[in-house]
Amino acid sequence: GLAKAFEAARSGEGATPTMSPTVTSAGTAAGVILGTASYMSPEQARGKPLDRRTDVWSFGCVLYELLTARRAFPGDTVTDTLAAILDREPDWTILPAGLPREVQSLLRRCLEKDCHRRLADIAEARRVLGKTVSTPGRPKSLAASLLPRLAWIALGIVAALVAARFLLPGISGNRNRGLSSLPEFSQFTFATGVEEFPAWSPRSDRIAFAREVGGLRKIFIRDVGGKQESQVTEGNHDDIHPTWSPDGKTLLFVRANRPSQRLEPGDVFATYDGGSVWSRNLASGAEGVLVENAFHPAYSPDGRKIAVDASWVGDIRRIWLVDERGRNPVQLTIDPSEAVSHHRPRWSADGKRIVFQNMKKTNFDLGIVEIDNRRIFPITNDHFQDLNPVWSVDGESIYFTSNRGGGLNIWRIPVSRQGGRAGRPEQITTGPGQDVEIAMALDGSHLAFSVLKQNADLWELPVSPATGKPIGPPAEVIATTREDSRGAWSPRGRRIAFNSDRGGFMNIWIHDLSDETTTQITDGPGGDYQPNWSPDAKWIAFFSSREGSLDIWKADLKSGELTNLTRSESLDLNPFISPEGTRIAYHSDQGGRLEVWVMNADGTSPRPVTRIGTSGHSLRWTPNGKFILFRSPHASPPGQFRVNPDGGNPERLPEIAGGSHISLLPGGRKIMDVTGHKTLWVSSLDRGSPIPIFEFEDPGIRIDYPVLAPGGNRVLFDRFRPQGGDIWLLSVQD
Repeated sequence: GLAKAFEAARSGEGATPTMSPTVTSAGTAAGVILGTASYMSPEQARGKPLDRRTDVWSFGCVLYELLTARRAFPGDTVTDTLAAILDREPDWTILPAGLPREVQSLLRRCLEKDCHRRLADIAEARRVLGKTVSTPGRPKSLAASLLPRLAWIALGIVAALVAARFLLPGISGNRNRGLSSLPEFSQFTFATGVEEFPAWSPRSDRIAFAREVGGLRKIFIRDVGGKQESQVTEGNHDDIHPTWSPDGKTLLFVRANRPSQRLEPGDVFATYDGGSVWSRNLASGAEGVLVENAFHPAYSPDGRKIAVDASWVGDIRRIWLVDERGRNPVQLTIDPSEAVSHHRPRWSADGKRIVFQNMKKTNFDLGIVEIDNRRIFPITNDHFQDLNPVWSVDGESIYFTSNRGGGLNIWRIPVSRQGGRAGRPEQITTGPGQDVEIAMALDGSHLAFSVLKQNADLWELPVSPATGKPIGPPAEVIATTREDSRGAWSPRGRRIAFNSDRGGFMNIWIHDLSDETTTQITDGPGGDYQPNWSPDAKWIAFFSSREGSLDIWKADLKSGELTNLTRSESLDLNPFISPEGTRIAYHSDQGGRLEVWVMNADGTSPRPVTRIGTSGHSLRWTPNGKFILFRSPHASPPGQFRVNPDGGNPERLPEIAGGSHISLLPGGRKIMDVTGHKTLWVSSLDRGSPIPIFEFEDPGIRIDYPVLAPGGNRVLFDRFRPQGGDIWLLSVQD
């Protein structure tokens, strides 16, 4: 019967009269959907051509059901089920306690709605499940003990699905019925340049936003109907972060302090520098600086206060309040750690609370601060990136961007009037993202947000080991549609370790240059960053929050065993292994601010070696292992230093260009680094001024994390370029 159903569809029988089915390479008929609804992939539900990745999805559905005794995408009707498949995530909270992290990661990869991000080969599932249950020393939970049997049952079902697809009668002509309850999306802007930072007018009838024009961004205003649009700002300055006054007469925005300077975050979606808040009267066009060196302005509902984030005390970014004229600044948020920064304030409709982004290096969480007493309530505190929070109009929930579902999508979390969160996050948008810069209409009817297309790839530049100057053009080394970042050469320069979210979570991967193969080293949520090789290439150190706090971890490359080396409540990050492989230098804020710490390679005997405060993403051992190079923004003046890990005061070094991503040329007397995320420099520790050696002609391209190969003949770096972005609207029922 199944074969007859398939043949009928293939030959055109039963198709709607308006369709002219053609057989696709996948063996289904275009315009006809074949499959059992509960196990149908999103592309299958849409009637698109299929390949083996649709069977991977079905396998994921079966494995989820075997582990939870529930359907992954339940629905009372076929259309309800399809709606769940297309727009909702499975309930990950009901997975059995103790289920190995590798299986959780596998399940998420199998149930990626975007087939391009889905597990590509079902053989990988068998490998993961087999490895999981045979790992020595792993606790044998009930779920783990069932995995071998479940794997073979599920793989058998997959084989059946490959042999024949099941017919769902009548769905081909009616697959959109019953989907009216789904959120309605509409694209609001369509220009080829990046369009971002939407801001609603008080009457919810217009949106201000930033659009890239000739390499710089300008503020535009467009009515919601899309019939009228006007450019608001002019000139050769970058303009971002627009916001309206409550009376609609004034527009605030952030302008770069220097002409032709493009305002970019220090890290993606993180801290901006080099800009000030400007005010523009929309009737007269008069402009002027309102608040210097501040970002993300937000008017209070009554228009009497403006919240901004600024680093007016040292380098610490905090939330501040000023009056409507930009005067009388008052610091609203505090934190005992100088490694924690606060960004992007947004007021509640009653003006009593502000939600903000709480950043701990690579940890992005959300917090609420009460205006009257300045009490701070954490809203999220986990290993996901939670960004861009905004209030619902009724003040009972917060919308935000998060990667907790794989891509950067929009989520909503309920909050209480008494302070913190009042329930679990709920996913609102799906897909690969990136859905960022959320803005809520004041009438509560719509969200506006930017859908950005951007990623980081790893490139290399051939250079002279003696001077660091280029001897050839740059070339792509590792590139996907996801983030591939923070590369590290193996001791012989034959492999590259890096962090990537290509599997859904940010994990550590290794790319072999000899055969162009790529192997995943860690998996699961937590955010694994910045790998560093041991001298014998047998293990890798990295930092991660996979157990809650940010710690230094070790991955044994032969056994795959992961070891948490620091296990403290402090921020421990940026590990760099000594030349002999017996010690690890790292940054830690255990004493209240980031300092240089050293511990043995097994995690024993951790101890601070500086007391002047550090910053940046890198520490470097000198080739003889006697000193650690670091940068201090707190010294007077700020500068580059070296310190003996066995004791002694730091010694100031000649000033260099950069200092946050240093890499030593052979001999250890010259340093390469990047400034402004744009220009590579070489500085000498002996004499002479720093020399610029390379930058891309395209001013929109960023360079990050440069690191020289063993021998100094190549420099590896992140190449980041926004590839476009538009603003979309999403209807909501608050």
